[in-house]
Amino acid sequence: MIPVVYKNGKEDLVEQKFLDILLHIGEIQEFRRSDHWVNVAEDPIRSSQQGEYHGSNRRFHDGTELHSAMGI
Repeated sequence: MIPVVYKNGKEDLVEQKFLDILLHIGEIQEFRRSDHWVNVAEDPIRSSQQGEYHGSNRRFHDGTELHSAMGI
């Protein structure tokens, strides 16, 4: 279970799949990672929307997607 703080200030514990949904619909202000709290408005998080992540894509190797190379 993952500790979260909703935008209304309420604290809760949620499962990972529900955290993803709550993040997507913008209900979460903060959530706890293993070593620190993440402020959704300030800290980088993964997103389900294309084009928001600007870091390196570790799924690519020599121009080929890893899951494509594995036949997935």
